Amino acid sequence: MEESPILQNDEFLRIMKAMYAVNRGEYRPEMLGNLKSESSHAGQLARMLDEMARQVQFRDRQLNLLRTVIPAGVALSAEKDFNRLLETVVVKAQEITYADAGTLYLMHENSLRFVIVRNTSLNMAMGGTTENAVTFKPIPLYKETGLQNNSNVASYVALTHTRVNIPDAYEAKGFDFSGTKLFDERTGYRSKSFLAAPLEDKDKEVIGVLQLINAKNPMTGEITSFEADDVLESLILLAAAALDGYIREQKLRQEIARLRIEIDVTLRSRQVADITETAYFRDLQKKASAYRLRNADDKKDKG
Repeated sequence: MEESPILQNDEFLRIMKAMYAVNRGEYRPEMLGNLKSESSHAGQLARMLDEMARQVQFRDRQLNLLRTVIPAGVALSAEKDFNRLLETVVVKAQEITYADAGTLYLMHENSLRFVIVRNTSLNMAMGGTTENAVTFKPIPLYKETGLQNNSNVASYVALTHTRVNIPDAYEAKGFDFSGTKLFDERTGYRSKSFLAAPLEDKDKEVIGVLQLINAKNPMTGEITSFEADDVLESLILLAAAALDGYIREQKLRQEIARLRIEIDVTLRSRQVADITETAYFRDLQKKASAYRLRNADDKKDKG
């Protein structure tokens, strides 16, 4: 009786494909699927490979944190130019996610104001250190009826403090992408995958929204969905902290300037009071009054 091979051809191919994916950093658990639950030699090998792949991915994430997020965090915390700081947030986020485009909004009263707009494919760069003004109108958080503007992705993110990940904007439900489609029609672009995240200050108040568009596979250039990533998560937290720190510093500087003005006014008032309350000043006032009375009498006599 002929012995059956330890691995069937299809099992061998799946395991080899998964091994190559681990080597390229593209492994996904579904590659091995139900093979991991089998009690055969192939099942044991699949489970071992899956565990090894998870350990490799964990190690790679830690290395990415060290190589990417720490330098980015240092750059953000050291930046004193606000426009450059805003630009750095978007640039670093694009680099980490391989996003083709990115937008940064800052909260302004009851709206989100565009401050940075970048699109690599369209060679578009507005705001930041560029000399190109952002031409897009702010996004209102509330409609004219007073209801929340939950149809726009960025305003929804700001209002709900939640992250939104959309694989394809043209197939998304619950959001109005008419403006995006109009932009695509005018430029010939194709906006597909979206990731929008709120930027919160230390009091958990939203100070801005970071939106990334069209994540790309670094190997093929194909547009893919955005994936949850510890590196991006850390960058978002660092970016929010850097923006919050800068905004608070500027508010403190403004408050100090206002206090200085109030102190100067108070000091001047006191100086004036000190002068007017002296005997010398009172004597001058009496002499001035007497002089005015004499002038008035002289005018009457001449009249």
